[in-house]
Amino acid sequence: GKDAYWEFNKVTKNYTAILMSLFSILLSCSPAGPIGGTVGDFYPDSVVATVGIGNHPMDISILSTGDYAYVTNLLDDNVTVIRTMDHSIVATISVGDNPWGICALPSGQYVYVANDLDDNVSVIRTLDNSVVATVNVGDSPRGICSLPSGDFVYVTNANDASVSVIRTSDNTLLSTIGVGNIPWSICPLTSGEYVYVTNSMDNDISIIRTSDHTVISTVSVGNFPWSISTLPSDEFVYVINKIDNNISVIQTADNSVIAMIDLIYLPSDICSLPSGDYIYAIANSHSGFIYILRTSDYSVIKTIHIGYLMEPMGICSHPSGESVYVVNRTDNSVSIIK
Repeated sequence: GKDAYWEFNKVTKNYTAILMSLFSILLSCSPAGPIGGTVGDFYPDSVVATVGIGNHPMDISILSTGDYAYVTNLLDDNVTVIRTMDHSIVATISVGDNPWGICALPSGQYVYVANDLDDNVSVIRTLDNSVVATVNVGDSPRGICSLPSGDFVYVTNANDASVSVIRTSDNTLLSTIGVGNIPWSICPLTSGEYVYVTNSMDNDISIIRTSDHTVISTVSVGNFPWSISTLPSDEFVYVINKIDNNISVIQTADNSVIAMIDLIYLPSDICSLPSGDYIYAIANSHSGFIYILRTSDYSVIKTIHIGYLMEPMGICSHPSGESVYVVNRTDNSVSIIK
């Protein structure tokens, strides 16, 4: 699965030059402000800073306090810590081989990093930014998330078709759950009752009940589901379908797909603002376009251009909702949108 992914990206870059001119025309025709938005609505919509970090950054997590952002640098085998107040780099932490996904516990005391080639997870204590534990998981861990309670961390093992469950009180591997083929991304509902997993090669989503770590349902979505995000209300889950260039919207009440939202080309990641009113989707990873989507009607209200050939890969909101952070893989940087 991993080799196929890198080959897939190599081939698709051949089309980037052709698409650049088209996207430039589209961007120049976009309105300067929100379409149909209510006066007084707020959402971050402009790039205000870009911070250089390590080599091939992949994912980002911001502490619940909002003070620091942690970014995995895949080819440097480390994590960059950015102080959000002034966008300065305050630490670089060595972790395992090919760190991919990252998540912070809700307490802000620990950050968990999935090391893709070491088949383990590094646990960082944020008090002194030291690695205090390493937990062995499955083959090729990629996605990682914490339950809102902070009691458990869930890790997708891409080459094992499984999810590892880590008990955070003692960093013990508690359970391994079989899911679909090439599980990639993972996110919990804010209630903590269920975790949703993208099975990229099966074109579906596994839903895990956290009380007993059981898969209770599978939902068909689009082609190569890549990233996933839930709204704070728990009513809907949004799934990026990378090859179909769209988003599946899952209604959690019955786990039915109720809408499909078109993006542009090879989208990569998605996140919600804390209010739940807006979703940010990397709509084109190669040419660096981000859509701001209004969740009430799924309309695109703003297009942000990060930059050509920067390959934004990861995106997350600051807990305050006042800014959004974007990880740019080939530019080795993080863009801040306010």
